[in-house]
Amino acid sequence: MPAHKASSLTVAQQARLLRRVTLASVCVALILIVAKAVAWWLSGSVALLASLLDSLMDAAASLVTLVAVRYSLVPADAEHRFGHGKAEALAGLGQAAFITLSALFLLSEGVRRLIDPAPVAATGLALGVMVLSIVLTVLLVQFQHRVVRHTGSTAVAGDALHYASDLAMNIAIIGAIVAAHYGYLRVDSLVALAVGAYILVAAWRIGNQAVQLLLDRELPDEERQHIAAVIGAQPGVLGFHDLRTRQSGRTRFVQVHVELDETLSLREAHARIVEIGAAIGAAVPGAEVIIHADPVTPGAADGVR
Repeated sequence: MPAHKASSLTVAQQARLLRRVTLASVCVALILIVAKAVAWWLSGSVALLASLLDSLMDAAASLVTLVAVRYSLVPADAEHRFGHGKAEALAGLGQAAFITLSALFLLSEGVRRLIDPAPVAATGLALGVMVLSIVLTVLLVQFQHRVVRHTGSTAVAGDALHYASDLAMNIAIIGAIVAAHYGYLRVDSLVALAVGAYILVAAWRIGNQAVQLLLDRELPDEERQHIAAVIGAQPGVLGFHDLRTRQSGRTRFVQVHVELDETLSLREAHARIVEIGAAIGAAVPGAEVIIHADPVTPGAADGVR
């Protein structure tokens, strides 16, 4: 999950920002799909077809992000006590399957056109569409980064990373269209094959990340170490063990057994646990924290286990 500072926005304002940015992402993808489809139909550029398929992938990803983010914002209920965050991971698996099929189709078309190259028509229109794609993508990514700074949304951060990586690909496709215009027809196909390979790698990463979230993989080591340092620094903590973490959507869960002086009263131990939970919550914004207190004899605790 991307690191972010505590936002001055309320929860409702953050939710409104998330809804707006996901809707903007879908709208940009749909505009580019229409523009690229027309340009590809008139030009016949297989590199532009690659860009069209990538925009279809963007639209699918953005739509998944829109639905998943809105669903993940639904509060926990009687049937979903831990919230709805894993909807993002489930949607990610379907997204990875769609992306893989798109990449395989593109690779097949790229090989066919590499064997039997064809000239590219309507070069000016194709170039104009790619420039439009770059401008809209830059504006969208800037908006997404601003939202991530305020919300720390993993889904939006992933969407922004994907769109940002498209910028280099769009520049390469412009080069391929220009090269084809001057008679270097196979450059068009080679760029399409490179984009197809890139899309396959993207599909693998998305699918693997979704699976890891569904399997409740631990948070990154640096986050766990930070949490451990925060716990160990709290007054009255004689040791702790069984630190377990996971992530579901934008929510991270932290569970730990904390060792406290056995002579503390129940009221005192509870107050200490509340303070420790608040410290973890400040270090990991938005985290759900569960702490179990273990009574130990002072001097007998052995720190972290």
